[in-house]
Amino acid sequence: MNTATVADDPRPILIKVFRFVEKLRELFPDVPIQTISVFLIIAMKPGISQRELLKLMGTSQSGVSRNVMALADVNRHGKPGLGLIAQLRDPFDSRQVGLRLTPAGVALAKRVAALGQAHELGDS
Repeated sequence: MNTATVADDPRPILIKVFRFVEKLRELFPDVPIQTISVFLIIAMKPGISQRELLKLMGTSQSGVSRNVMALADVNRHGKPGLGLIAQLRDPFDSRQVGLRLTPAGVALAKRVAALGQAHELGDS
């Protein structure tokens, strides 16, 4: 029985994390890691508001807005975005914007989840 822990030798888990990140880079070529984080949070918390996302990310409002726009249909430069999320105004409070995955975003989230299963981070 192997009783070694991550504290004894973190390399095996780091190798798995590295492989997972590399697979994410294949799915998201040229996309900053912060944008990937925003996508993953929205996938985990459908309907999250930008205000809640801002609190979770611990980053600037402009950073959250930039990443949300990159994932939406039109980016901050008015060019096509990734089309992975939709911004939905709250009908009772137009200042609130809920964020959900589009069908393309759902499909990508499923691919990422399958990738994660293939690289179970806690297993040897």
